[in-house]
Amino acid sequence: MAKTFAEYALEREATMTAAELDVLHAFDQAAAFGQVIYGARKARNLRQSDLAELSGVTQADISRIERGQVAPTTQTLLKLTAALGVEIQFVLAESGTAPAESISLRAPVAG
Repeated sequence: MAKTFAEYALEREATMTAAELDVLHAFDQAAAFGQVIYGARKARNLRQSDLAELSGVTQADISRIERGQVAPTTQTLLKLTAALGVEIQFVLAESGTAPAESISLRAPVAG
């Protein structure tokens, strides 16, 4: 029987050094940010170019963020969330929790 991707990934991670695991973790976090930004943009029926115009972040940077190639800086993240009309919500999760489960965007609470 062939291995699943999850089984292969677990075997691969078991052979990684601490430094390699840190790189993998950073990549997973960047990809999670990208998924959240992508979902919020799509929910608002915006193209990347629309979000770029609203936020002042280049379309190329938005593309790289959404694909998980780069993690947004704090300043860039604030620009994107302001343009999307949302706030960032982080959840402190136990080790082993999928990165996408610890990051979400929500509408600001009227105060």
